[in-house]
Amino acid sequence: MSVIRYKNPTEYSFLVWINNFPESFHPMDMSRFYTFAKSVSRYNSKNWLKFQYFETKVLEHTSNFEADNIELFHNKLCELFDFYKSNPTPLITINNDNRSGAYQRGVINGRKYEVPISNLEYYGKGASKETLKKAEFF
Repeated sequence: MSVIRYKNPTEYSFLVWINNFPESFHPMDMSRFYTFAKSVSRYNSKNWLKFQYFETKVLEHTSNFEADNIELFHNKLCELFDFYKSNPTPLITINNDNRSGAYQRGVINGRKYEVPISNLEYYGKGASKETLKKAEFF
């Protein structure tokens, strides 16, 4: 068994994508592009987000790459970068709003609510039906 260390993972993933028919839009080629996009985000390789840099690198390896497709892939790269850098709604947050205790937030019938909950509810399955009747909607 051996271990492989990638020195420039973003550049490496770019070469894997660009050297395998990137304009075919085949699912495997798109998967390679997504790996490249994820590498740009993961390793914070922001130089790839500059259109001029991206275009130069693409044309270095594939001189007949269609201009519209360069723009399309660059736009998708920037969009995916923003997506990968965004955070999901957390399951738990700490709030410094001069209150104490535990609260539950959620959605009932398309409306957001907040309700104070007991420690038992917090560590258990959440607010009981009785507690939810006291919910404040906002």
